[in-house]
Amino acid sequence: MEIKELLQQSFQQASILPMPKDTYATLSQRDDYAYVSVAPGIINKHFTGEQLLVLAQVTENGAVKYSASHTLLLSIPKHELSQAVEQLTKVGLYVVPTGACAVLKCCDFCDGERLEALPVVKQMLQSIEGMAAKKRLRIGFNACASACYNAVYDDIAIIYHNGQADLLAGAVQMGRHAKPGKLLIRKVPEFFITQLVQKLIDRYSQESHEKETFAVYIKRHSELSEWLEE
Repeated sequence: MEIKELLQQSFQQASILPMPKDTYATLSQRDDYAYVSVAPGIINKHFTGEQLLVLAQVTENGAVKYSASHTLLLSIPKHELSQAVEQLTKVGLYVVPTGACAVLKCCDFCDGERLEALPVVKQMLQSIEGMAAKKRLRIGFNACASACYNAVYDDIAIIYHNGQADLLAGAVQMGRHAKPGKLLIRKVPEFFITQLVQKLIDRYSQESHEKETFAVYIKRHSELSEWLEE
């Protein structure tokens, strides 16, 4: 069979397949299930065959879904959770923190060919990943000015270039009013990036109103650019 015919057949089958009975969303609402967010790495976007096998094994009684944040969302029975996390980490998968905290989402550093910003990312992982916040905050880190992983549509965006970074914040990530974050400060020296982001998260946690989103908070505080400059 010609490749064109195979692709057409695949499209026809995929377009009519029903949703599974037990989806990630429905299972995660049950008291006897827990959810886990998993990625192949911080900058690595490639799964190995061994990792895919383990993913299949730990979700045999659950479900798996691909998210807009470049992670896999797993629903796992609670009594299997500890063993599942152990299996996932054993094959090199990164279990992303869940809940109201800061999480780091990076580009793939051009498949690892541009690693100039890697020391900054390692520092941010140690200091910021999992940092408590009023709401879940997505921090997008792009290793060059191309910003091809769309960090500008994350709560906080760091666009790295030539040993410095531009910092944007307050994106509206979805809906008909979606828009990129506001540029707060340009050319932050790389040794100061982590500290600035920490201070911004702390300030949001201390000053934001109850249930106030990060985007609304940034819009309400027009003085943040001057504060960051200082």
